[in-house]
Amino acid sequence: MKINPRLERIATIIDERGFVTVGELSRFGNVSEMTVRRYLDQLHALGRIKRTYGGAVSLHAELPENEANGNARPAADAFAVGQVDVMVATSVDPYYDRLLVDRASKSGIPIIAESIELQEQRALVAVDNYRAGFDLGCWAGSYLRDLGLPKAYLLDLTFHKPNTQARSKGFADGLAQCMPSWELVLSINAQSRRATAGQMARDALHVYPQINLIFAINDSTALGAIDACRDLGIDPRQMTVITFGLEGNTLKDELAQPESYCKAGLAMFPEIVSLTCIEAAIAAFSGQALVEHYTTPHVVLSAATLTDYYRRSGVDWELRWDVARRQLRIPISIERERSRSRTKLPSRIGLIVPFSEHEWYKNLTSMMKSYAEQYGIGVRIIDAEQNARDEVELRRRQIAACAAEQVDAGDVVLVDGGPIAAYLAEELKAKKDITIITNSVSVFDILNRAPGLTLISTGGAVRYSSQMLVGPTAEAMLKELRSDKLFLMPGGITLDFGLSHQTISEVTMKQAMIGSAREVIVLADHTCFGSEAGIQIAPLSVVQRLITDDALPPSLRLELSKAGIQVILA
Repeated sequence: MKINPRLERIATIIDERGFVTVGELSRFGNVSEMTVRRYLDQLHALGRIKRTYGGAVSLHAELPENEANGNARPAADAFAVGQVDVMVATSVDPYYDRLLVDRASKSGIPIIAESIELQEQRALVAVDNYRAGFDLGCWAGSYLRDLGLPKAYLLDLTFHKPNTQARSKGFADGLAQCMPSWELVLSINAQSRRATAGQMARDALHVYPQINLIFAINDSTALGAIDACRDLGIDPRQMTVITFGLEGNTLKDELAQPESYCKAGLAMFPEIVSLTCIEAAIAAFSGQALVEHYTTPHVVLSAATLTDYYRRSGVDWELRWDVARRQLRIPISIERERSRSRTKLPSRIGLIVPFSEHEWYKNLTSMMKSYAEQYGIGVRIIDAEQNARDEVELRRRQIAACAAEQVDAGDVVLVDGGPIAAYLAEELKAKKDITIITNSVSVFDILNRAPGLTLISTGGAVRYSSQMLVGPTAEAMLKELRSDKLFLMPGGITLDFGLSHQTISEVTMKQAMIGSAREVIVLADHTCFGSEAGIQIAPLSVVQRLITDDALPPSLRLELSKAGIQVILA
């Protein structure tokens, strides 16, 4: 069967690459991810590709050697587990960590953990975070003491992960040892983002102008702090920024400047970490013995010592391997002439990248690929953030499909706006003899020309950001209407606070919807639970049914059931 050129082009891309995520296809075709998912569903129905969590896999992709020998694996999923022989992974979040470990374990794929421990890992490749932070804190304390500074006022830009918490704890302990007169002014979770760290640092420096020392747990966070200092016009002689990580060219260039806020950084050597990860992955695949923790080296570098370990090469900084071999304790053999006589090599190694914007992962990706190519091994890069978003969106689609199954002919259905609303509208297009009332502009647009439906808009003022109709006019309209079923989409759900949302005008609209409905059915994926969005909509007692995904913990499902709510898993 012939398919239209756009679908054919998408199918060709998938065939060429083997596996492609929804996000990649969206960026490539400059279309929405919802449109991409619709195209993929059509191609899957035509038998042209195989739809998977987070994207699609080619039916004609070249199989790894072990599959050709009859040891079949599952098709690619959100983590492309079925497309690799070994996984090098760092922690994303508890749910996706469990998901990865479970899928890898079922497929017999060994995991090498990078930076942070993972359950069922074969080995961990990581710096000693506490020790490295301690050394960096000692350097900062000695530096400030030598300047004659009477007291250090510290802003700690940290993150919620165990490794970054260890960095902050080590830095504070090292600082205290070398400069007892110090004070922790503020410790903030900067979310490991440059923009977020910059905003938080600006706010902190406004409120606490005495801050004269900033510790950042990685390059992106440090660059955010430097942005804030520049924006506020702070004299570089009055501010010291210390970074855990000299991960790429940007901060090395910053450190080399004579009037820089950044006075020192911790070199973690992605050049060495990448080699260690590849060698550990090969050893795991071939059944060799592994060290439980490959502790990679670290060195505190300042402008005066940067060139001891790195040299300029055009616009890049290159590691001086002769110095590294002589002075660093490297956990593996890194000699240029390596044996190629291994009896068993993986054909592809997967690398999960949690923060694609970080220079650490950009360098790690490039170096792992280069090193693996020497063995003829491919490296599959997996964008964890995009895959996480894709998986949540797929689960929302499944919730919408399940919700549509609850609608019977003759029903009057009230559809709230929210992240699942557009998917639900698409599912409801196939229904006949139902009446749909909505305050969602996007839902109305999707259903506007659907045959067999009666469509009613609540009217009201449009909130541009959410495309929702709100206000007294819309609320008054609902007082004149009655619906059999309300599909409600709150921003947060907890056992104590109940249903909540972040915008007061939408909260009052949702409350009016509850008042006009005979049955309240909440649609929420697992990310909504445990979050109090700010303003209470209603207690959980107003809810008759909840449709969610199977990532919701069983203990919470039990508590909701005990509260009299029928929990339906999509």
